[in-house]
Amino acid sequence: MIVVDASVAVKWFFPEEGEQQALGLLDGAQMLVAPDLIRVEVANAIIRKYRLQQLSQADAKETIRLWVEALKNGVVQVTATLDDLLEAASLSLQLEHSMYDCLYLAVARRTSSKLITADARFAEKAVSVYPGVVSLLTAQ
Repeated sequence: MIVVDASVAVKWFFPEEGEQQALGLLDGAQMLVAPDLIRVEVANAIIRKYRLQQLSQADAKETIRLWVEALKNGVVQVTATLDDLLEAASLSLQLEHSMYDCLYLAVARRTSSKLITADARFAEKAVSVYPGVVSLLTAQ
């Protein structure tokens, strides 16, 4: 089982650094897991690309449709945020980092899974409390 965060999932839809590594996680070799927050975070990242004029409105809508379809097809198994909220808050306070990212970390710790993130700054902080955190660009 591998916990993936939104920074990885977004790369499934856009040609950017780390795209190939992110797509490689879709090979089915291991189950991908994330807190249910990933649903909204990825959609928000797509909308942000539109707002930054990196994507047309039609392309943004289509990409969100593809994301919803992927979710319905089980690309990522989601866990209830409530299950990890207290642990994530504790981690957020300890690391002085966002609750959003710390929810993924809490899921990884609870399930003793590797956490793969494309956020190198977060990976550097998180590895201090959980050695299973891996930066996408160095993930094997």
